[in-house]
Amino acid sequence: MGAAVVKTLGRSGVAVTGLGFGGASIGNLYKEVSDAQAAETVRAAWDVGVRYFDTAPHYGLGLSERRTGAVLREYPRDEYVLSTKVGRLL
Repeated sequence: MGAAVVKTLGRSGVAVTGLGFGGASIGNLYKEVSDAQAAETVRAAWDVGVRYFDTAPHYGLGLSERRTGAVLREYPRDEYVLSTKVGRLL
């Protein structure tokens, strides 16, 4: 299933691309990534049609959320789905 395939999540009515972007790597979870590299990565996902972005406070103590949000501000809000998690205090 590629990025161009759109699926609805259960009965929620929320439509997401078949391929999503996981933000752990741009939160320095595995290795340090610069702000520029992180932005380039999110934009590259967008360029290939990804419109579902997932992040979490755990990914770099909020770094992934901040980096993802900084890039997604460049795009119309009604064109992507952004998810995160709750429960971890920073």
